Amino acid sequence: MLANQVKKYIDANGLIQPGQKVIVGVSGGPDSMALLHIMLTLAAALQIEVIAAHLNHGLRVEAGAEEAFVMEKCRTWGITCYSRSVSVTALAQANKTTLEDTGRNARYQYFKELQELTGAQLIATAHHADDMAETVLLHLLRGSGIKGLRGIQPRSGKVIRPLLAFNKTELVNYLQAREIDYCLDQSNDDQAYLRNRIRHGLIPYLQKEFNPQIMGKLNQLALIARDENEALEEETRRIWPDTVLKEDENTVVIDNGAMLLLPRGYQRRIILRAFARLTGESEWNLDDVQKVLELSRKKSSALTLQLKKKVQVNKSYDKMIFTTQPIETTSFQYKVVVPGELKIAETGAAYQFLLVKREEYYPLDGDIGLDYHRLPANIYLRSREPGDIFRPQGMSISKKLKKYFIELKIPYYERDRAALVAGEDHEILAVLGFGISRTAEINSSTRNILVIRRQESD
Repeated sequence: MLANQVKKYIDANGLIQPGQKVIVGVSGGPDSMALLHIMLTLAAALQIEVIAAHLNHGLRVEAGAEEAFVMEKCRTWGITCYSRSVSVTALAQANKTTLEDTGRNARYQYFKELQELTGAQLIATAHHADDMAETVLLHLLRGSGIKGLRGIQPRSGKVIRPLLAFNKTELVNYLQAREIDYCLDQSNDDQAYLRNRIRHGLIPYLQKEFNPQIMGKLNQLALIARDENEALEEETRRIWPDTVLKEDENTVVIDNGAMLLLPRGYQRRIILRAFARLTGESEWNLDDVQKVLELSRKKSSALTLQLKKKVQVNKSYDKMIFTTQPIETTSFQYKVVVPGELKIAETGAAYQFLLVKREEYYPLDGDIGLDYHRLPANIYLRSREPGDIFRPQGMSISKKLKKYFIELKIPYYERDRAALVAGEDHEILAVLGFGISRTAEINSSTRNILVIRRQESD
């Protein structure tokens, strides 16, 4: 019995737990009607509550009758059913998306709202083995990698697909044996849709000319790709901490040198993982990944790639910075009072300024000491400015601060945030965290020392 086989598939893939509430998406077609009846049949054995949901897309004249059909069938079977009507055409025009994508997005948005309303944990859709085969071919035609060849997954977050192991013929036979009627969507024959051309043209051709069992073989390919992809993903998760330098809600910084030592396949997965951290993985394809790979191999630094979803990828020396935040110029200037404390509002960095005698100078780790009497009367803590000059400690020459930053390979997006100690001209006395000027360094005649100590910011 098909229902028992579906239960075994649900159990084998851990799709449902006892006590859960499941929303079943029901269009009225044979696939969803079979799913609804099977889930209702298994409800007691699975210890679940089944709810039906129907979204009227308003695309066909039959849509209203199909909605009424689903509502009446659910009433007869004693199933709670929620329904909503939307204009997918209007949404597609407003969002400049295809009818197919718009309809899918509208359905899942409705299901999500119903989850919040009903407290349901899962959404079940009626994708089956034929859909799986079509999806594999669709992704193959688009040049997908292993991830695409997996086809449709048994579970994607809160969405489960209990019928993936069963074909359309089995589902129709199930309905006919129980005299369960259903609706037929004529748009499934519309050759304007690529999936329909695959379903009604490419697959029959492959069955006739190459392999009558092509549907099963494509499902087999999907299963193999799924298992092998998971192995590659597990390895990617393992090497991720050795490759990522920084990770937060808006930015991921990758060690470019470490990434380029990896096999090419893992490089792609590292890049996709960085994208996924910022915007989700579904929006990205091989072309996007390839652009980042090409950028990572360029010898030049301070290069920027502007991608979709407001993502920028910046190559800065040995770092690849993925960010959704525009990199803005940071400018600040504060007069230093000694002794005193100062917080830079623009960067959040905070410093303490102490004046101590030479014989009492016992610096802590990270302290910066300057000869107080070699400093100008007024000193400032500021960001860099055009024309800044620095005379590095231990060097006899002077150089532009910009060149000094380049030699230290300080990423350009960090240069504006560097705190400089300066007088009222462009003579830099110290670059906090990066160096001291020889014009302000401590020497044998130093009597008093200005100690600059980084504080923990709130």
